[in-house]
Order: sequence, then structure tokens, then C-alpha cells
Amino acid sequence: MKHYFNTNKVLSVTALAIGAITIFFACKKDDAKSGADDKKDNNTISAAVSEANVNAIYEDVFNASIDYNRRELPPGGRKAPEQADTDPNPNVCYGVFTAEPGDVLTYPKTLTIDFENGCTDGRGITRKGKLKIKLTSILWLQDAKATVTFENYFVNGIKVEGTVVITTTSWLSAKKTFTYAVTDGKVTYPNGYTATYSGTRTVEYKDNNTVDTKDDLFEITGNALLKDSLGTATVAITTPLKRGLICPWIQSGEVTVTLNGHSGKLNYGNGECDKKATLTVGDKTKEITL
Repeated sequence: MKHYFNTNKVLSVTALAIGAITIFFACKKDDAKSGADDKKDNNTISAAVSEANVNAIYEDVFNASIDYNRRELPPGGRKAPEQADTDPNPNVCYGVFTAEPGDVLTYPKTLTIDFENGCTDGRGITRKGKLKIKLTSILWLQDAKATVTFENYFVNGIKVEGTVVITTTSWLSAKKTFTYAVTDGKVTYPNGYTATYSGTRTVEYKDNNTVDTKDDLFEITGNALLKDSLGTATVAITTPLKRGLICPWIQSGEVTVTLNGHSGKLNYGNGECDKKATLTVGDKTKEITL
């Protein structure tokens, strides 16, 4: 039996084999790329969720400090920010309040808010430990500063550290503006998760020139950095965040969180007063609860 060396057939078979190998490795490469993209997406989602919650903690510190300075205090306690009359759970969290010096005219002074072993407000937020607020003058005065530090302070079991400096940058009738800067911020969760945090935000208070404060709102802009075991995430408010005076949560606006060159967008909705936000990273969408 004769055997013929068919060059064309060999080339054809070789071409098919190479093609199959190429396709195989391309599929493997695509699978690997898909897996790497999923990992990047998931890491960015994790960073964005963490940033949203960590910032909410420091914003609560800002709100508490402003709240103490803008209203007459109830005897021996703190009244948390106002809320709608229809809320069945009044948002009151009492702590022991002291001022040194104790008179209303002498500045600088230090305010101490001691939540002792913990008190829980009507929305289920439990604060424990002390906030110490050093005031250069009444916060409603131009360039007044409040420096806030923490003594064994926890929010819902999360330990909070660092320094928050609040500055009144404008207190004109038409424009009331603050900045708050977080330095050496650190949060430690009960499960051991830790993150460091720093950043500056500008908060403009808009009273809408009406008698009723229920239509007043805060508009927030700024940037931050959050660092945890996944890396350092940059945070930029790309659409101003808005929150009504009587709502404890951000109601609208958008934040972009970027981790290792991979970005996600956190959207706070269209004005509803709820603690929900929608996170979009690549083709993934996740609703988170703050």
C-alpha cells in the first residue's frame, strides 16, 4: 500500500489544530479576564459600600456638633436633629452634656457629649462614649471652628477615631456654608474590619427663605480617601448630595468611588427620605442600606 505525503492536507489539519488551540487559549484568556474583571468589580463594590457607611458616621458627627450649637439644649441631654411630625419614633438620644467654661459668653470652650454606656435614638442608631468639641467661638460666626475628637466612641458597635474640624466659611443670610475635614479617621467594625479615612466636604445650608424649616436642606460637595486591605479608594462627589434638614439620610446626588483604576457610582436616589442607595459597577447593580 502506497502512502502519499499530502502537503495540503497536513497544512489544513495543522491550521485547524492551531485554530483550535488559539480558540482554546482565547477562551481561557477571556475566562481569566472575566474573572479578573469580576474581582475588580467586587472589590470596588466593597470599597463603595464601606465609604458610604464610613462617611455616614462622620457626617453624623458633623450633624451632632451643628445640632448642639444651633438649638437650646434640653436639661442633661441632647436632642437629635428634627424630623417630620409624622414620625412615630422621636429621634431623641439623651446623653450627658457639659460645657467648660459653663457660661454662654466665654470662648474658647469645650463641650463634652457623653453617651455613657450607649443610647439608641428612634431610628435605631446607638451612640456610645464621648464626643469632645472645642469651639473657638459660636459656630454661627464667620471663621469659627469646632474641633471634634473621640473618647472610646462607638456608633452601632463601630469604633470611631480621628479628628473632625468644622469651619464656618460663610454665615450670610443668603448663604450659610461649613466645611468639615476628617483627618486620621479610622473605623473598626465588630467583625475586625478596619479602614482609615480622610477628606474634606463643603456643606451649604439652604433655608429657602420660608418660615417652615421642613423645606430647608443641606447640599454637600467634596472628596475623600478610604484605605483598607483592598487598597486606597478615591471618592469624589460628582453630583452634589442633598439632604433635607428633617431627614437623617442623603436623599439625592451621586458619588464616584475609584479603586485601583476601577470605578463605581453610588446614587442616592431622587429625593425620598430613606436609607437606600444604588451602587453601579460595570454591569453590576446593587442596592445598599446605609
